[in-house]
Amino acid sequence: MRRWAFLRTTWGCRLWVSAAVTAALVLPLVLAPVGHGQMTDHPELTGLLLVGLSILNVEIGRILEGGVSDSQRPHKGLSAWAFASALLLPTWWLLPVVGVTYAHAWWRGLRVTPWKWVGSASYVVLAALAAAASAHVVLGGTQDLMQGDGAVGLLAVLTATAAFLAVETAMFHGSAYLNHAADEVWLRQTLRTASFYLTETGVLLIGGLSAAIWTGGGWFVVLLVPVYLVTQRAALHEPLREQAEHDAKTGTLRFESWRRLAMVAADRCHRKQRPWCVLFADLDHFKAFNETWGHLVGDAALVTVADAIRAELRAEDLLGRFGGEEFCVLLPDVTPEDAGRIAERIRCGVSTAAVPAAAPVTISIGIATITPGDGPTEFVAALTAADRALYRAKDDGRNRTGMVEVGAI
Repeated sequence: MRRWAFLRTTWGCRLWVSAAVTAALVLPLVLAPVGHGQMTDHPELTGLLLVGLSILNVEIGRILEGGVSDSQRPHKGLSAWAFASALLLPTWWLLPVVGVTYAHAWWRGLRVTPWKWVGSASYVVLAALAAAASAHVVLGGTQDLMQGDGAVGLLAVLTATAAFLAVETAMFHGSAYLNHAADEVWLRQTLRTASFYLTETGVLLIGGLSAAIWTGGGWFVVLLVPVYLVTQRAALHEPLREQAEHDAKTGTLRFESWRRLAMVAADRCHRKQRPWCVLFADLDHFKAFNETWGHLVGDAALVTVADAIRAELRAEDLLGRFGGEEFCVLLPDVTPEDAGRIAERIRCGVSTAAVPAAAPVTISIGIATITPGDGPTEFVAALTAADRALYRAKDDGRNRTGMVEVGAI
């Protein structure tokens, strides 16, 4: 059951989240002098407005999502209101603003694992504290985002945004990499994508703009409601796209998405007269592994293997899950010799990787190399060649690599 899920996490993860929750409950009270003494003449009204906007935010998302949601996505766009609170109110206000915001989101149908939701709220509080302190340093004693021509206020918002993102990123990395890999596939994948940081920056800047308008133009903030709608649509769209393109179990690209992106990368190499390679990798005797250790451990092994493969790849390489226990890799702009070395590092990395509660696994790899020449090679021909090389490696005894050179292009 989800209520006991926290007890099944690692000790490191439990300590990390527990420390974050404790700090989030205590530091807003202890560090009140570090934040803003009073950015507005009506703090109660401001606090109620932020809670109201957060409720509106959730209701818009609920309509767009169609009700109850157990899909993961960063904060559901809720960090804007914690950020605005950090810019407008004494830091202790973060407790009711974030607390009500997250409690309402849960009540209205959000069904993320409870400890992850509580941890997320705590991380947002801590990130908002960093934002408040940063804005305080920039603004000095003025406590006014709209002073003069607004340049100092803009600098304060940008500095606070950077501080919020830095602390938030560090906190979520802690959860992602201290916990079991199989339980954090989505979060690890999310933290590796630029879209997470771009979307979150946009959400925070909406919160900063709302705070600036509230201090300078009061109720003109109502005119930002259509902007909140667009922001929610953006926050919803990204996880849907990620879900469509990535395998939920391993965090790798689904095969169709991989093939589409790989064909684009291969065509780019062809136009630039650069070599490229395709790797097919298949776990050895995986059916017997599942029968011995069980399918849950088998799933953990797939995650471990995907992480081991990913660790040896460059930023421009593409990793996908072909299906079952087979993975595919596109290596653009790489010579056959370098591809062979990469494949060997992958093979060795997989064989030495620790699979939770099971014996190590091994992997066989087939490599298809394409070098510049006179004409193009059909992408399907490269896949066929890589598959042929893979079966050659298995026929030769498994836990090894095989290479086939595709006709010159």
